Amino acid sequence: MSDAARTFDKQLSDKVRCRPLDADDSLAHITYLLHRAYKQHAERGIKALAAFQPEEVTRKRISGGECYVALYMGKIVGTILFKNAQQTAAAGVGGSITIPFFQRGDVASFSQLAVEPEYQGHGIGSRLIAIAERRAAETGAKELGLSTPEPATWLVEMYQRYGYRIVDKVHWNETNYVSAIMSKAITPAIVVNGQHHPAEGARHTPA
Repeated sequence: MSDAARTFDKQLSDKVRCRPLDADDSLAHITYLLHRAYKQHAERGIKALAAFQPEEVTRKRISGGECYVALYMGKIVGTILFKNAQQTAAAGVGGSITIPFFQRGDVASFSQLAVEPEYQGHGIGSRLIAIAERRAAETGAKELGLSTPEPATWLVEMYQRYGYRIVDKVHWNETNYVSAIMSKAITPAIVVNGQHHPAEGARHTPA
């Protein structure tokens, strides 16, 4: 573990700033971040697209939704891609539009969740997921879905702790594994004076 990782503490998570991707942000950096974050998949024989996708694929995927980044000390250390229900129904997740669950019209989604390996385990991923859940509520989605490798049991278990459940399984043409399609019920936000507010009793992943 690097010195940076040792000195980073969950209690200092307020030093991590999350924001939408800027036009000046480097897509090459985002792409290599994805490669580094998903390297553990490749090392386990899981052929995840994000572990080797070129920059042009990153650009294409980002263009179909809302990309958010997490910064620590001015450096991008995490990212997530959110799609509202309409975008999800139109383009699917991971480029596939063949999964009925994502075609319902009320299911938003997120993908390309990645955190630099040396900063994993410090709540950055949770903050990014919380953004996706907030945007799902604000855009009126009833569910927030995702696709994750079924053999990556540590990820399936993490999402289950966050309240996600397996709703389907699929084998992507570009991969060598079965993906678990997971989803979480979302309570649409209430709009008051043009501002979005969580509905009473709504539960989201802690930021």
